[in-house]
Amino acid sequence: MTITKPQNASLIDSLSEGYAAINRRPWIVLIPILLNLFFWFGPQLSLGPLISSSVNALKQLQPALSEQEDVQLMYDQLLATGGVDLRQQLALLNYVPVLHQYVVGSAEATGGMPAVPEVLRPIDTQRTDTFEVGSIGGALLAFVLLNAAGLALSALFFGQVGAALRRDWSPLMALRRAPKIGLGMLAALAIVAGVGLALGLPLLFFVTLLLYLNQTLGLLALFVFYWLAVWVSIYIGFMREAIVISGLGPLRAIYTSFNVVRRNLWATLGFLLITLVISLGSGVIWHALVNSTAGVLIAIVGSAYIGSGLIAARMAFYRERLRRWQAAPAKPTGIRAENS
Repeated sequence: MTITKPQNASLIDSLSEGYAAINRRPWIVLIPILLNLFFWFGPQLSLGPLISSSVNALKQLQPALSEQEDVQLMYDQLLATGGVDLRQQLALLNYVPVLHQYVVGSAEATGGMPAVPEVLRPIDTQRTDTFEVGSIGGALLAFVLLNAAGLALSALFFGQVGAALRRDWSPLMALRRAPKIGLGMLAALAIVAGVGLALGLPLLFFVTLLLYLNQTLGLLALFVFYWLAVWVSIYIGFMREAIVISGLGPLRAIYTSFNVVRRNLWATLGFLLITLVISLGSGVIWHALVNSTAGVLIAIVGSAYIGSGLIAARMAFYRERLRRWQAAPAKPTGIRAENS
């Protein structure tokens, strides 16, 4: 007989498995579709009054600074933010795929490299369903409500995607697990934020001191600090998948994500690059479609399907790499044993 090593899934296999899971239960795509419909056709949220009053207060407190060009540019950018519907940007705990638009910027404006910035949706002044927030309390209330709803919807969505991928969970079982998933995500994020503040604040003080003493060294330290944060986010980036697929607690999920990425670093970077290209490329297509109501609806459905498939593919990638890590050492391939 021949003892062979189990075939390992490739990056394309992970993508295919993710979309196959969504195709088995296509109704899951309704969750991001409904969320996108809310973001595009629901009541708008404007922080314009709050931002305008804050900028005016700053100008009165420090009138001399208002004459400086860089300070005036900052004020203009803040005022421009007041004209943007910020519901999507404030929902930091929402992990359900939403419709993002991207445009390819000019190479001249970015030092020779083409940029793909995200397009923010401006407030439609012709609509009468805009909530204008003029107080800090109102802004905090909007932030809390958006994130509470986003986290609950994300737990529901991730549970159903995980159930479609695992196949041994029914939709009802995934629904029952949604509160545990949501609390696990929130606890993991709280741990990461707490550790980040504990370590980041001293480092930020050190960088600020370096900038004051030597601008070149300060900028170099800031650059290193930024890329350190990027690498940390990559290594712990699969903690949500660990909570959903493996049913782990927050600390164990962070530990598992770190080890899965550490043992599959190049595969992880390749997978993240592929998903980034798909997201940015589709975002450019959606931007070309949203000039009409019919185009918006097509973009909403398309982005919901593509985004859901990518999340399922992340779960498939995590599960396959976790299997390789936890598997017993494989026997050498090609060993043949003769039957006696």
